[in-house]
Amino acid sequence: MRILKIGGALITDKSEGAFEVARLDVIESISRQLDGEVILVHGVGSFGHPHVKRYGLSREGVARTHHACLKLNSIVCESLIRAGKHPLPVHPLEFFSNPNFDFLRSVVEEGFIPVMHGDIVYEAGRFRVMSGDEVVRILAEKLRPEAVGFASDTAVVVDGEVVELVHSGNVDSVLEATSPASGKADVTGGMRGKLEEALRIARICDVYIFSGYEKDVIRRFLSGEHVGTKVAKVF
Repeated sequence: MRILKIGGALITDKSEGAFEVARLDVIESISRQLDGEVILVHGVGSFGHPHVKRYGLSREGVARTHHACLKLNSIVCESLIRAGKHPLPVHPLEFFSNPNFDFLRSVVEEGFIPVMHGDIVYEAGRFRVMSGDEVVRILAEKLRPEAVGFASDTAVVVDGEVVELVHSGNVDSVLEATSPASGKADVTGGMRGKLEEALRIARICDVYIFSGYEKDVIRRFLSGEHVGTKVAKVF
């Protein structure tokens, strides 16, 4: 089993001022490439982040943000159905109130694709944002997948070059060169936050961060190829 995260910057327009704009052509392309035992997690991009930035975690902010996340999740699942796949939407707000990881493993084995996403969650008596990247890390810790892939709008790039392997000799410089998102509505840390989660997951399995715009890159990742930036398990 593999876990695939498709970033909000990949499947939505996250440019400044964009609001709930899905990139349907990208979503359709990804849907056609999915195959095998996989759990899909998607970011929420311009569906979730603008609401949090405007309303915070007030009652209105929680309601608007969660509803927007559900709208994008529905768009993704509808695309998967059109591509002949069998998605099962799983919403973190509900799932993490009483998590059942055996359920996720079972439905994957039965041929379904659980589709999770960044969301608002309620824990320790308060609401907070749970990024799609954090969802992926928790799933990896509990389900021990063969590999995890982050399909974003880019691989890890330093000085204009793709970093093919993150290792003990370059991790500090890569982190320093990878700044949080700028020029986009993002409340979850951008590429820097993604790389930090990948480093945690690499204690469990190999992690790949790659551009989801590359031809057949999702299919190649799912078939076991090296794509984009690898954070190796041995790290």
